[in-house]
Amino acid sequence: MPGRAQQRQGQRAEAGAEPWFSRAAESGSVDAAFNLGILYAQRGDTTLARRWYEHAAESGHAEAALQIGMERLRESRTDRERAAAVRMLRAAAEGGSPEGAFRLASWLERAAASGELPEITEARADRAVVGGPATGTGADTDQDGRPEYERWYEHAAERGHRRAQVRVGMAAATRGDIVEAADWYRRAAEAGSSHGAFNLGLLLAREGAEPEAALWWTRAAEAGHGRSALHLALLASRRGDLGQAGEWCDKAVELGPDAVAERAARLRDALRTELTA
Repeated sequence: MPGRAQQRQGQRAEAGAEPWFSRAAESGSVDAAFNLGILYAQRGDTTLARRWYEHAAESGHAEAALQIGMERLRESRTDRERAAAVRMLRAAAEGGSPEGAFRLASWLERAAASGELPEITEARADRAVVGGPATGTGADTDQDGRPEYERWYEHAAERGHRRAQVRVGMAAATRGDIVEAADWYRRAAEAGSSHGAFNLGLLLAREGAEPEAALWWTRAAEAGHGRSALHLALLASRRGDLGQAGEWCDKAVELGPDAVAERAARLRDALRTELTA
């Protein structure tokens, strides 16, 4: 069958690449070491994958540092283990990885919100010990009063990270800067983010631009965003198009999450009552 043939072809390609990557990595190629990590991870050999990721990370490979940081964070049980994981995320972010910057920002934001000060304090202390600047509590602020995690979200957003663009938009909206928020949401939406499209639709609707809001909600709903489908149902209901409202309710019930599905189901029942009255 074609599927099995393609699978065998891929396995042969991997087998052929492994000796080349191994020779290159042992000769000092950081990219080859990282690619070996990917190859072993795809095979499910986490021990060898980690070995080569760590080798690449120690040589400054940002994406390898990201892989190690994420793995260590998942496995961490103590403050020191979490500090080591965050240190790797920071290395990835500072090395130019947009995903590393986003992951670091996410962790710093959660830590600042939940008061995980022991981990953060230790992460700072460890960085000072190895000669890095003693920064990074997540709650640290710049001259504009922004916390560190916002700076890392923006760092990732400026490099095209869609989830980070949404987060930067949300921070701007919280500050009351609707123009900047709309700009970031639009960037994310145009790049394919359903959350960006939904949030942009909310801003547009609040400004009275419901037709354009509906366009972005439609794009998001068609990509599987349940809240967008619910808002389209509400919009159709308000303008009296009960049939279309019911269709969007069905879509919202299908997509969820649970709270959205429950609200959409109640609206659908009310619409059916209205249609049969």
